[in-house]
Amino acid sequence: MDRKARIAHLAGPNATIQNTPPLVTSNKARAKHNLPLLTHPDGALAQFDVLRPQRLAAPVTVYVEQFSAHPLEADAAELYGPPDGYIDSAGRVHKERQSASDKPVYEVEMRPEDGLYPLPYMALQANGGAWRRNVHSPTHPKKRLGRASFPTVRAASRRSTGCRSARTAWET
Repeated sequence: MDRKARIAHLAGPNATIQNTPPLVTSNKARAKHNLPLLTHPDGALAQFDVLRPQRLAAPVTVYVEQFSAHPLEADAAELYGPPDGYIDSAGRVHKERQSASDKPVYEVEMRPEDGLYPLPYMALQANGGAWRRNVHSPTHPKKRLGRASFPTVRAASRRSTGCRSARTAWET
């Protein structure tokens, strides 16, 4: 049997696996709950939210604008099949174009069983505040931080493999 090397980046005082950025409440959630929006160091409003892999709770249909996946797609429009429909200026979907301003769209049904989708992180703290890069205050002790990393390798290896040391867990 060929043994493949397994690699983990271990760092920090508890040798935690460092493979996920901190959970930071998105500007979509902040705006929804009238919280201060994220800004760049120069004070400019953050234009895009960081997307986190999350599972849908229910099926949803989304409409993706045709030729929006790459800036040069429209240049080769003759190579593409027709869109699934058109969205008018009021946001209604039609099978046929109703006016020249209608946007051609693809219809996508996303379901929970499809797995994780990259979505804005919408969670808030229990006190109604936004999660911000695992910063805590005296009123928010460390134990209440949002999870940005996984359990220590030693703890994870004991649970998953029954091994006594992290080294043994990663070598097996």
